[in-house]
Amino acid sequence: MAVKIDTHLLVVSSIPSGEEIFKNLLNGYFDAEFVSSGAEARRKLDERDYDVVIVNCPLRDEFGTLLAEEITNNSYTGVITLVKADVFESVSFALEKLGVYCIAKPASTHSFMQGLGFAVATSVRFKNLIKKTESLKEKMEEIKLISRAKLLLITKLSFTEEEAHKYIEKRAMDECSKKSAVAMDIIKTYS
Repeated sequence: MAVKIDTHLLVVSSIPSGEEIFKNLLNGYFDAEFVSSGAEARRKLDERDYDVVIVNCPLRDEFGTLLAEEITNNSYTGVITLVKADVFESVSFALEKLGVYCIAKPASTHSFMQGLGFAVATSVRFKNLIKKTESLKEKMEEIKLISRAKLLLITKLSFTEEEAHKYIEKRAMDECSKKSAVAMDIIKTYS
């Protein structure tokens, strides 16, 4: 039995044997869900986040490139499209600008797995960037809150900037709380 990789895939393929083909390619390594149309894929994407979406073009209700474009514009999900060799150049030229990895069909197992590896790696990098961004946003909000509290201490109690800073730090230490909590209390008290 293969060891599962903690990556959630959505496979969109309209060919009748598509689910079986992709299950064989994925070889049990990935947690994958299967749908057969762009509309079904959009519903699934509204319900949960996926690390990678594989779109086997064409789909029964659309070609699939619009779906791939929507996913990249609205999420940090990695996207792979599989397209017939005769349209590969034009489709890949348009989609790769958006960050969609394109693979020409018929594809070898090696090229498919390589593309999947790129998409997974991209998804991991995006997740890490999102975490860093969220952390920075929280720090920025904390700085704004503390600055606002300092300004209130300066204007209402005639503290200097340094005194206000020390007051907030000392209170946070004395109360075993965060500076942002002390700042919130000051803002509630003096606003």
